[in-house]
Amino acid sequence: MKKHFPLKAMTFLSIVSLSSTTLAAPIHFSTLLMDSAMTLYELQEFGKEIKQHLAEKEQKSKFKTFDELLLEQFKKVDKSFTPTMSEVDENIKQSIENNNHYINAQLSMYSHNSEKKWLLLKRKHHKAQTDNLNQFANLHQSIDKTQNINNTRFTKLDKKIDKTAKQAHSGIASVAAMSNIPYTMNTRFSAGVGLGHYHDGHAIAAGAQYQVKENINLRSSISWNNSDRAVVGAGIAIGW
Repeated sequence: MKKHFPLKAMTFLSIVSLSSTTLAAPIHFSTLLMDSAMTLYELQEFGKEIKQHLAEKEQKSKFKTFDELLLEQFKKVDKSFTPTMSEVDENIKQSIENNNHYINAQLSMYSHNSEKKWLLLKRKHHKAQTDNLNQFANLHQSIDKTQNINNTRFTKLDKKIDKTAKQAHSGIASVAAMSNIPYTMNTRFSAGVGLGHYHDGHAIAAGAQYQVKENINLRSSISWNNSDRAVVGAGIAIGW
């Protein structure tokens, strides 16, 4: 690459070259002094231009070239598409750990939910069982109470039936005792007693007969049975 120098630098070099070639010619002092002043000024300007040129070159060197930028992009792309084995292992390990954490979290949540559902179901079952037992106990008490009431009623009814039957049997026995009292004939007054029995009924009777006139006759009787009841009867007979 060719280096381009400023125009003033080239002028300075031309003057130096011209002075060296004309040393043999006589030069006036004022002319030489003027030339020296011009040369010093041009040297200063040349130095400034050199410094500016170097500064621009250094500034340009800070920026990367297109080739360098392109190479960096290729390196990035190549690194993103072709990771190293350690990076692959690390990614796999991280994925496995994430999956394990997720699975453990799901299992823990499922276990917690299952335990809650099981406790809720157990409580419902226990409550339902307790309610059923209470209902069964109440029903059993109601049945027992009803049965006791019915038994009491049936017992009372049985007693009433037995009492009624006993009274009936005793009444029949009383009637039998009263109807079997014998009386004497052809007498003005006659009295007698009789006994009666029917099933579990027992009775004793007493009666009397009185002939008021030949054609009028009175008769009465009374009995006492095992039901602590008295049976009374009376009658009159008229003949003509």
